[in-house]
Amino acid sequence: MMGGQTFRAFVRGMIFGLVFLASFPAGWGQISSPLLDLNTADDELLLGWDGETMFFRRISRQTEATKDSNWFIQSGREFGAVRSSGWTQFSSIEPMQLRASTDEQWPGLGHIQHVAIDAVREVMVLSAQTHAGDFDLYMAQRAGDSWTDPIALTALNSSGDEVFPNFESGSLLFASNGHGGRGGFDIWRSHRRDQFEQFTGLDEGVNTAGDELAAVPAGTRAEHGYYVSAVRMEGSGVDIWYALGKGDSDAPERNREIGMEFRHRRSPVAGISVGIRERGGAVLSQAVSDDQGRLELGALTLDAAVEVLVERMDGSNLSEGTVCHVYERCPEGRCIDSHWSGWKRVRSYRIEGGKAFVFDLLPLDALARWPRPSSHDAAALELDGELKHVFFPTSAYSLSDEEQSALCNWLMEQGWTAKAEGYFQVRGFTDTRGEAVSNHILSEQRARAVMDALQACGVTTDSIDWSGFGEDSKATDPKLARRVDVVWQSDMH
Repeated sequence: MMGGQTFRAFVRGMIFGLVFLASFPAGWGQISSPLLDLNTADDELLLGWDGETMFFRRISRQTEATKDSNWFIQSGREFGAVRSSGWTQFSSIEPMQLRASTDEQWPGLGHIQHVAIDAVREVMVLSAQTHAGDFDLYMAQRAGDSWTDPIALTALNSSGDEVFPNFESGSLLFASNGHGGRGGFDIWRSHRRDQFEQFTGLDEGVNTAGDELAAVPAGTRAEHGYYVSAVRMEGSGVDIWYALGKGDSDAPERNREIGMEFRHRRSPVAGISVGIRERGGAVLSQAVSDDQGRLELGALTLDAAVEVLVERMDGSNLSEGTVCHVYERCPEGRCIDSHWSGWKRVRSYRIEGGKAFVFDLLPLDALARWPRPSSHDAAALELDGELKHVFFPTSAYSLSDEEQSALCNWLMEQGWTAKAEGYFQVRGFTDTRGEAVSNHILSEQRARAVMDALQACGVTTDSIDWSGFGEDSKATDPKLARRVDVVWQSDMH
């Protein structure tokens, strides 16, 4: 977790939400217009816009510069410019310190390319360099005075670069050269209500046959247009433009019919009350689990930050190890072979006891409960299948040839094949000796080593979900704490 003070130092002036103007732009005849007051012979990279000030980075322009991973981490100078009149005239251009950098409390992430924060919904999306060298999108959510560890938005990431995330109300804008489109880099939009699992390209006028590298809305109405940092076809450098394009304010609502099932040691748990409410707002739905441990909550619009409160009707503690499965109603004729007829399981949580358990139905599901959760209680899926422990000596994170063979043999014993429907969850831990941040990095290294070993046994990368959880303070023996847990999670339950 990253404390609020550390995070504020980390972003150093990154914009904590977008405040938009409500007026219509003038000059609808032009599809796009350059911001001549800001553009120079160098490259101008758009960082953000708060309705009054444009924030951008200026870097030395290289003729026909290739927009690759190295280009996105070039140093430059950051500026803020106040809009003076119209939509394209700016003044008061002043140097500012806006650049973000890698933070040691987020092990496993490379260079942080850009950070965007949705202060209303308390989520953050950042673009960071991966082990493969490209940039991907990661999301974290506010948890008290800190943030959850960033988790990859796998549905949006590609083998190319995903860069310059920015928020448009509850939706996410980002640039990518890995999804096709009109040119090399295009601007894409993903809705929070779709759990950031789908995306579409912005309109013609915003996206062109050139490279569009960043975009922010210029207003709040559907016709507001965008400020875009782009390489247009008539030039080789990166400049900032005002471009017409249909906004997201009239995006259709999407309701999801939600159900839940509670089990403890595979047995159903009745009498559990579930209440769904907007964060700090009205209760949207409430129900109690029946003798099968199931309840239905009706159709919900998952656009705002929606919290789920789980507690026992009689006020007693929730049993440690109780699993909450979240289901979504299937379209008619589908999911006929599912565990719960007509419902598809979309997420599961393991409850570590306590009076109540609170989570968010939307992505990343920042967890909080009373009392506060442990560092391991992070929306962990219930795991089916045999558990494999891989142990490590003090400070070590490499596997011997014998351990590699043992892991492959374990796969064979479990009857695993490359055609199996599901994935492996790989979780690394350390003992409590040494410094916490270094131990977290070590736990990541151990998990990564086991992931590499699984790949050597024939498991594909997209069938492995690996992460490090740092110190295991609950282990009774330091030798048991220095381990990686490997469990197969099937798609069918």
